[in-house]
Amino acid sequence: ITRTFPVNGKFTQAQREIYDIVLESLETSLRLYRPGTSIQEVTGEVVRIMVSGLVKLGILKGDVDELIAQNAHRPFFMHGLSHWLGLDVHDVGVYGQDRSRILEPGMVLTVEPGLYIAPDAEVPEQYRGIGIRIEDDIVITETGNENLTASVVKKPEEIEALMAAARKQ
Repeated sequence: ITRTFPVNGKFTQAQREIYDIVLESLETSLRLYRPGTSIQEVTGEVVRIMVSGLVKLGILKGDVDELIAQNAHRPFFMHGLSHWLGLDVHDVGVYGQDRSRILEPGMVLTVEPGLYIAPDAEVPEQYRGIGIRIEDDIVITETGNENLTASVVKKPEEIEALMAAARKQ
């Protein structure tokens, strides 16, 4: 699993804006992953959320559909949304071909959206150098999925409260 914590215990406004896009992507993925869907299908929804969010922040400019068609998100979201989990952290599988595989009960996979903005990216300055990833692990059930890592904090307020409590000790 992965969580992103601000080093000083408090998200800046820019960090929070990027974090919120990634969190919305994760929460949407968790709602969509169920039997009959595919990694490819859910990734399409996540890319739309990310591109829309990046346009809203002025990081990307243009029409959302055109930007998606141009893969304009790839400099900021350059990895896959999910991979299989099994005996190894990255379980075997031909991921390029498996992305369209229909999910079935018992399959276990990661859900790990992330946005990474290079320090030298040609974007508004406040966003440069920010990297956010939030990852949960799920098992596909008969009716949806079970989030195996749901108890680990991920809401920004929870993270800031946890870090504030740790500083008091």
